[in-house]
Amino acid sequence: MLIKILILIILLYSYIDTAIYFYHKYNNSNEKYQINNNYKYSSLFAKKIYEFYTKMGFVNLNEVEGNIYSEKKWKPSSDKANEMNIGVHLDKNFILPTMITLASIMDSQINKTKIRFHIAIVLNFSVFDMIKIYSLRYRIREDTEFNFYNASKVEKDLIGLNTRGAGVTSVMLLPQLLPDDVTKLLIFDTGDLIVLRDLTEQYNWDMKDNMYVGVPGQKIGQKSLVTKQIYKNYINIGSFLVNVTKVKNENMYEKFVKYKDYYHSRIGEQDLLNDISFGKVGMYHIKFGNWAPFVNDYKSLTPLHFNKKFEQYFPQNITDYLKTGFTMNVLHQWNGKWMKGEGVTLFRRIIQYYIRYAGIWEETCKQFPGYCIK
Repeated sequence: MLIKILILIILLYSYIDTAIYFYHKYNNSNEKYQINNNYKYSSLFAKKIYEFYTKMGFVNLNEVEGNIYSEKKWKPSSDKANEMNIGVHLDKNFILPTMITLASIMDSQINKTKIRFHIAIVLNFSVFDMIKIYSLRYRIREDTEFNFYNASKVEKDLIGLNTRGAGVTSVMLLPQLLPDDVTKLLIFDTGDLIVLRDLTEQYNWDMKDNMYVGVPGQKIGQKSLVTKQIYKNYINIGSFLVNVTKVKNENMYEKFVKYKDYYHSRIGEQDLLNDISFGKVGMYHIKFGNWAPFVNDYKSLTPLHFNKKFEQYFPQNITDYLKTGFTMNVLHQWNGKWMKGEGVTLFRRIIQYYIRYAGIWEETCKQFPGYCIK
């Protein structure tokens, strides 16, 4: 009996949102719960999300809410030409940084663009966590679609690939979880990345025969471990475009699982993707995922590539380098992370704007005080 009780406690702890389901199975209350000052959700909404997600392995929160409340009926966009599918990946410890990045995307896109977020979640991500992110819809743009996918299989399949855990490696699985009407996907890191300009040019980039296209990474010219080739193209997957149809057809995830033991680092999934996809990786201009030209207000980042070999991707002189560094479409601050209190003050102020815009200032400053340094 004691063993049974212990097992039950562990299950309830591991799957906290099951408590919501069983509570409301015997209690038909439709009480309202508040996520922040701008969004309240009902217990019925949480219950229906749980039921659909546990049955299907994914859930569209817009559709669930629309099925409950006729006045909120969700109508998917019929204008595919102006639809933009954007993917992110996370665990529950990275919800607030992710909301910052999503807020910047929603705010920066032109009105005719219909944003569809596709979010890979792992490590017992709860219904409450989904609803918290969904609250951005009512705070910023109601025409935004929020889809969540169970990517928990990477917790075992890709264990050890990245030292930061499954929240990062779930990016490898996300494209293969998507519905068939999604043929391409723009994937972003979150927390150290914000979108400052419209993404239409990047999203509609001619990928040619490539499966992946991204900004050039620093391992160009080095040798891969699996294919044992010298990289002519190597991309940073903090900001990259995916041909979802090709990835599915070639079942890339199974290949990643097969060769995952070759890499084990903070960029293990990036190394593996570039290696296994050798010859099917393209590059576009650095403005689609640039870093700031300064690590902080005092220390500059010396340009690595004033090189004719890559002139179509990189600025070729110091003036263009600095111009691109302050007018990029996507800012990926990997060289001085805001959550650690680093980076240029100018950009940290913009981050603080999006923290407030997302309605998460107090909790973000408490959990990640580096973001809020003045």
